Amino acid sequence: MKNRIILSLTLAALLAAKISAAENKKTFSLSPALDIPLATSALALCGTTFALDKFTDFNKPELKNASFEKSGINAFDRIFVNTYSKTLDTAGTVLSAALCVSPAILAFAPKNQWLEAGAMYAETMLFAWGFKELAKLCVNRARPYMYFDERPQEEIEKGDWAASFFSGHTTLAFAAATYTSYVFGKLMPDSALKIPVIAGSYTLAAAVAVTRIAGGCHFTTDVLAGALVGSACGFLVPFIHSKIAPQKKNEKVGIAVNPLGVQFMIRL
Repeated sequence: MKNRIILSLTLAALLAAKISAAENKKTFSLSPALDIPLATSALALCGTTFALDKFTDFNKPELKNASFEKSGINAFDRIFVNTYSKTLDTAGTVLSAALCVSPAILAFAPKNQWLEAGAMYAETMLFAWGFKELAKLCVNRARPYMYFDERPQEEIEKGDWAASFFSGHTTLAFAAATYTSYVFGKLMPDSALKIPVIAGSYTLAAAVAVTRIAGGCHFTTDVLAGALVGSACGFLVPFIHSKIAPQKKNEKVGIAVNPLGVQFMIRL
């Protein structure tokens, strides 16, 4: 009986140690050498584009000098040119906002990764926002609804009529969807929610893209570019942070980020 008790206690101790080790293992890591430059760059990008848009006349076309002929639209985008729909415009905004809070599902992830998840998501969305704002400032492209007689005067007065490229709603939606899918899959690879989270995230992101086209707010190429840029931000930021996480001793290939650049390591 005594031996059984000792054996049980030993097994319990080993199990507790295994669980503790699993909880302490980090898939993503933060590093001042990486995150300070990343966060600074993202904030600078957002701040610069905001200042140029709000306080200057940088690359802002005059509506009175603009011409809107559907024949001037490329053949691919001309397939799905639609007049403005306030309902679909609002629906796209609501869906995009819902996706932006989707990473809340990561509350089910190990607590020792909450800080990393929050910091990475902030960097992801700052870059996504900054890049789409930079594109809108540099590229003058009238929105599809400008090619119809019935135009939303309220939207035109906002001065946003020439900011079609590329879709900001789609950019943010795919950034959130990709980030949530990638990080959730890495932190909880065996979770029964993994497939529903990924499928649900991308379904909503695709719905945002569709509403932006159907509502006359964007061309097809606008949402494709937004999806590409957003997905890149949502994947690359957490991917880089996964590569600076402590490597296993038996790993023969690794990557390290330092102030001078990226260092690849191969153990022979």
